[in-house]
Amino acid sequence: MPSSKKFLIVHFGELWLRGNNRNQYIRVLKNNITSQLRGESFTLGGMHDRLIITPGNKGDIDSIKKKISKVFGISAYEVAYSTKPDMKHIVKMSMDLLKESGVKKVKVNSHRSYKGFRFNSIDIIKRVCKEADKIGIEPTLEGFEKQLYIRVTRDEAFIFMDRSRGAGGLPVGTSGKCIVLMSGGIDSPVAAWYAMKRGLIPIYLHIHGFSSDKEAKSSKIPRMIKTLSEYYASTMTYYVPSHIFQMSAMKTGRYELVMIKAFMMMAAERIAKKEGAGAIITGESLGQVASQTVQNIAAEQSMLKIPVLRPLIGLDKEEITRLAEHVGTYEDSIKPYKDVCSINARSPVTNSSIQTFKKIAKEMGLAKVVERSLKKASVEGTIG
Repeated sequence: MPSSKKFLIVHFGELWLRGNNRNQYIRVLKNNITSQLRGESFTLGGMHDRLIITPGNKGDIDSIKKKISKVFGISAYEVAYSTKPDMKHIVKMSMDLLKESGVKKVKVNSHRSYKGFRFNSIDIIKRVCKEADKIGIEPTLEGFEKQLYIRVTRDEAFIFMDRSRGAGGLPVGTSGKCIVLMSGGIDSPVAAWYAMKRGLIPIYLHIHGFSSDKEAKSSKIPRMIKTLSEYYASTMTYYVPSHIFQMSAMKTGRYELVMIKAFMMMAAERIAKKEGAGAIITGESLGQVASQTVQNIAAEQSMLKIPVLRPLIGLDKEEITRLAEHVGTYEDSIKPYKDVCSINARSPVTNSSIQTFKKIAKEMGLAKVVERSLKKASVEGTIG
């Protein structure tokens, strides 16, 4: 094993496109990393184009890697060793890593950001390739098993072989807050994941059919939210009962599905105003169910002033399922659960008239139903 200490080098990726806001985005990213690594032994530093995570004496590099892989705003990361930025130490560390790797063919990459040394990147590659050949490892540009990366700065050289892709996207919090309509199905957790990937802090709203919030809080919903918290540690969830709506919607007929979706969105808009959120996120996919036709979507949001974002609008169920498996919410999502939006309405309307919708909403007093329901809401968690 190489004698030098291991580091994690974290790359920003898309943050390079942020212009004057770049430093702010990096500060948010550093805060998110620190929050995500709570309980780990580490220090977090930085260079002009990357962050450096140094495990402490009791630090677990594998645990840190696993947590870092779910932090949005990171394009790539690698476990690297550092050594002195001179040819002798660079070559020795490179040979130690190559011997440990067990590879027979390797591609050598080098980048020297500090130009004050007498040697350049080509010199490093030639020397390392020459020494690799001496120990029976073939340097090549084709058919290689792994790549050896050498990054030389003014103060030290970083050497590594394994680069991992990060979660990508933007640091959570750089795009503000959103209200996620959280159901017990496959779609909405994936939509929440996409919202976080584009920098939004999710505040979850779950409207349930239980007789008490206590039952909702002991259901699978908190487990799904806990899984999503692996991507952003702070969570807040509003639990709102649906019984007031259900009693008021008994005469809405074919419009019941549309009305409950409108009820959810209006509740989300009021919570958004309270929490300072700028958008509502839903897991809707166009045409997937009766309430998700263009006409019904238009009716459901016709009484809102806040934008509704639908990250999954063009995805089919198979694509969403694969994403749910990747996110980690799939197994809980498929467990039995009676969602209030899975109403078995007889011949539900698929081409709502906004005029008819608003007439029914006025007759049932939808706005007051929302207000009365929110008075019975309970909140779990806080946003840090």
